[in-house]
Amino acid sequence: MAEMMTSPELELAPELPPHGPVVWLKNNLFQTAMSGVMSVLAILLVIFAVKGLLGWAFDATRRWDAVTFNMKLMMVLAYPGDQMWRVWISVGIVIVLLAATFAVWRIGGKAEPRNVGRTAMAVGGAFIFASLLSPWSATGKLLWVVGGAVLLLVGWALRTRMGERTKEPLIPVLGIVVALFGIVVIVMWTITVPWPEKVDGSQVIVHEAIAMSTRIPWTILYFLAIAVYLVTKLFMGDRDSGRAQSWMIGLWVFSFPFIVLVLLRAPQVDMGRAVSFYLPLFAVSAAAGWFILAFVGKHAKSDMSRVIGAALLLLAAVSFLFPMEFVFRFLLLGIALFALLAPTFGGEGAGQRSLQYTWLVTALIIVLATWLTLNESGIDTPRDSFLGGLMLTLVLAITSIVLSFPIGVLMALGRTSTMPIFRLLSTMYIELVRGVPLITWLLVAFIMLPVAVPENIQLTGVMKALGAMTFFSAAYLAENVRGGLQSIPKGQNEAAKALGMSTLQMTVFITLPQALRAVIPALVGQVIALFKDTSLVTIVGLFDFLHIARSIIPAQSNPFLFKGSITVTLIFAAMVYWMFTFTFSRISLRIEKKLGVGER
Repeated sequence: MAEMMTSPELELAPELPPHGPVVWLKNNLFQTAMSGVMSVLAILLVIFAVKGLLGWAFDATRRWDAVTFNMKLMMVLAYPGDQMWRVWISVGIVIVLLAATFAVWRIGGKAEPRNVGRTAMAVGGAFIFASLLSPWSATGKLLWVVGGAVLLLVGWALRTRMGERTKEPLIPVLGIVVALFGIVVIVMWTITVPWPEKVDGSQVIVHEAIAMSTRIPWTILYFLAIAVYLVTKLFMGDRDSGRAQSWMIGLWVFSFPFIVLVLLRAPQVDMGRAVSFYLPLFAVSAAAGWFILAFVGKHAKSDMSRVIGAALLLLAAVSFLFPMEFVFRFLLLGIALFALLAPTFGGEGAGQRSLQYTWLVTALIIVLATWLTLNESGIDTPRDSFLGGLMLTLVLAITSIVLSFPIGVLMALGRTSTMPIFRLLSTMYIELVRGVPLITWLLVAFIMLPVAVPENIQLTGVMKALGAMTFFSAAYLAENVRGGLQSIPKGQNEAAKALGMSTLQMTVFITLPQALRAVIPALVGQVIALFKDTSLVTIVGLFDFLHIARSIIPAQSNPFLFKGSITVTLIFAAMVYWMFTFTFSRISLRIEKKLGVGER
């Protein structure tokens, strides 16, 4: 009994492994003699590269004012100054939608203090390291060393002085981002840049603050984004975000054509033509599509629905052989596609009504887009298009990516189809387009497209480039999707057929989602490649962002301000391209992580 009452022996906690900066250096840099030699060589190479880069970037003769003075030129080219409010409203729409998207999708989350502290210490160390190697004055070096020391102290406190709370997600990531952008806004109000001014006929350089036309709009947009995010988050509360996400997707889809075709283009609309032709056309096409979808929905289980859809598709294809308004062809093609999709997505009841309302919206978009495009632009520029600079690059990239996706998916499905005619046509298209460089297709588009379209339709250089880039990208995207389709086990197709699914249902609900999920890295790689390939449009006379930085700015007639600026402007262009492509890659990683790509 006495033995049972004795207390058990206390187990000591295991000793922590040795840690500290010396142990870290030994384990990561100097584990063996060879690794130590390689680490020393790498450190010396980094020191040499950073010292040379800082010495070049902050040299007194380096003319970074070539970038600041020509910022408007690189962003929007020759867009009229009195119409710049259109550009700022366009940027505001994008920022507002982005802030609302962050709130609806609850993007951001919270980070652990130890991770934030590690980042702060790394940045602080980089500040101190750069300041010691920089050609700055003693005052400048002191300021950077002090800033780096503050970051090191904050990071050390977050990592060591919070106890167990250092491992808890406490710090909002979006709060850090907002604070960083707030610092940028403050800098915009305080920094000075060289600005040219003529005095008594001679060119001099005076120092002035960044233009009010730039810093005031960015400040307004900064606080507007914060307000939109907080209001949207407050409105969402604990509500289900499913419907709000659908609305946000719709707003993003409609925002792009509205910005490009209405806001930036400012079309000189012909209201008489709209009332006499386009409004009745929309009413007739909407009513016709509504009743066709209702009829097909009632006969969704019979072959009658597929016969009607195939007949409408054949009629739409034949319409391209006869001279008529393009809007008729697009509406016929839209009705045919909706009729083919009705047996799968429509049927009767709520599904049918949803498909009918979707058709009404689609018909309205087709009619409005055609009407707005055929009206002359109200923006007076010396070129045939109001687009230029980074604005042209973004429009080319976004439009080509969006339009090439459905074409590429259809070509991939056609190439893997069991029907010989579709497989042959898709294979011919893919191999022909992929076998010729994009530059060649751009030249072909500028020479052949004006011959192929009706005489009453005038294509601008931007529209020709969009056509070439869209069909070129679709061919590569088709091969990526085909690889994903081939990775799907055949057993899933057999199981879907055993459940009574049609070929369309099996493709839409079983194979295609899995194929797209498997090739997300390849698709994002295609998006990045197409974004960079937009620089090739300079071959056909379009002034994109890179062309302005490489050729237009260095060729200006002010040698005092822009002498030797080609290297500076090219580096700035490279930084802008990197920011966009890096953002694309991070979004891809987030999507892959959310969908579990590569996990079994």
